[in-house]
Amino acid sequence: MATNLIDEIKTVEEKAAKSVQDARANAAKKLNKAVADAENTVKEAKRSAAKQFREKIQTAERTAETKARTIVTERETSAKTFYAKHKEKVAGASTWIAEEVMARYGRG
Repeated sequence: MATNLIDEIKTVEEKAAKSVQDARANAAKKLNKAVADAENTVKEAKRSAAKQFREKIQTAERTAETKARTIVTERETSAKTFYAKHKEKVAGASTWIAEEVMARYGRG
């Protein structure tokens, strides 16, 4: 009976050691899967953040372009108005200057 009991203890110890080994292997697999999942989650979060950043940049660029066009259009209109308003004054002044030069230095 002692031999039978010793054999039974050895068998139980072997099963326990095998169970511990299987549990460690299973835990390592689960840990590796969790690490891989976490890395994928981080990669996806970075990819998503980069995409959102690009979209925000593009939106800001479109808004700036629209504002710039509006400003340029307003300034062109303002410049044309200024030009039209002062065009006759410049022509009058240039005629006066030409007459003064010709009067002072002659016609040729």
